[in-house]
Amino acid sequence: MSRLSPAWSATRLSHCPRRAPAHRHSLSENRLSARSYSDGSPQKSPHAQWYAEIGPAMIPVFLLGSAVYLGLQLAQVHLSNEKYLSEASTKIRDLEADLEKLKSDRNQRLEVTQSSRNGDRKSWWWFS
Repeated sequence: MSRLSPAWSATRLSHCPRRAPAHRHSLSENRLSARSYSDGSPQKSPHAQWYAEIGPAMIPVFLLGSAVYLGLQLAQVHLSNEKYLSEASTKIRDLEADLEKLKSDRNQRLEVTQSSRNGDRKSWWWFS
């Protein structure tokens, strides 16, 4: 390499991938050694330790919350159905009352027309 010009070696070195500094490698080794217990097993991170403590305690809370939510939803569906049935029965009663009124009006009109026909037995034929 002594025969190469200094300009060529500078451009050649600028295209080489950079290596991580040596102290970074030693820092990662230090982190690993700081996380280990004295018996050699890896120490849990603070997040993992928090989830390990809180997670099992949250299971009954989750189950209770789910049961309350489902119970309230069931009650809402039941009350909604009951309201719908009540409104439907009211509407049916109103329609049945209207139907009875219309039937009685029709019967009265039929009676009036039949009585008027019976009183006037004149034939529309001129020779009868």
